[in-house]
Amino acid sequence: MWCPDAALFDASWEQLKASGEDALARGESEFDVSQWPQASSAHLAVMLYWWQFAKTHDKTLTIHGLNPTFLTLAELGGVQFLYTGATDAGH
Repeated sequence: MWCPDAALFDASWEQLKASGEDALARGESEFDVSQWPQASSAHLAVMLYWWQFAKTHDKTLTIHGLNPTFLTLAELGGVQFLYTGATDAGH
C-alpha cells in the first residue's frame, strides 16, 4: 500500500500525478491518503487521474483513508468507485 504523506498534499499537480504513476508502476494497487490534512475537489481529481491511469494500464486502484469531506465529495461526484474498489465507474 502506498501512503502519500502530508507534504505531498501541497505538491504541484504534475508531481502528484507522477508520484501516483510511479507507485502504480511499482505494483501498488491500494493508496492510503489518510495523511492528507484536508480534502479538495482538486485532490479528488488527482485520485480520479490515478484511477484512470491504473485502468488504462490494466491495473486496479482502491483509495483508502479518505476523510469525511473526501467521502462527501466522492459521493456528490458519483465517484465512490475510488474507495469501493469497483472496476467499472458505472457501479
